[in-house]
Amino acid sequence: MIKTDELKDFLTAFSGSIENEQLELYKKIIENSEMKSFNGANEFFYAVLYPWEKFISGFLKTKLKASDEVVFIYKNSQYIDRNFAELFRKFEGLACSADKSRTIVKAILNFYTTGEKIDFDYEGEYTYHLPETIFKNHDDIILFYRGLRNLMSGNSLVYLESLKKLIDNNKA
Repeated sequence: MIKTDELKDFLTAFSGSIENEQLELYKKIIENSEMKSFNGANEFFYAVLYPWEKFISGFLKTKLKASDEVVFIYKNSQYIDRNFAELFRKFEGLACSADKSRTIVKAILNFYTTGEKIDFDYEGEYTYHLPETIFKNHDDIILFYRGLRNLMSGNSLVYLESLKKLIDNNKA
């Protein structure tokens, strides 16, 4: 069992790489946690991670007037990015896969922020960051994104359907 005092002691020892104001904020969140100790992943989530998630959601909704969809994208952008990047590596090769996945995440965020459908300009001067064979259109991108979102909430069906469509449409 780990106690919150042990977490505060760890943060103090770790403070060389954390700004003092961040360290104090972390300590306050731990001190204000309803749980004074935790035993296991579920209790750790509620004692440590959940307060941060609520803070981040509140910050985004207040400062950006972000919708739930936009909050999800900000909070999970690395997860979304890694999943798209891995498929770009698999179907299009390693070259520019990170650029392509970042372009996709930016486009998804823009879509959910402005409502503007994803439509890449393949006639532009630079296109290295654009998908070549997969995720070239709005519907395919959003279907896979929705699959990732559903997968995180425990519903794998949309994710599996999007993968099946991707594989069926890109058989060599």
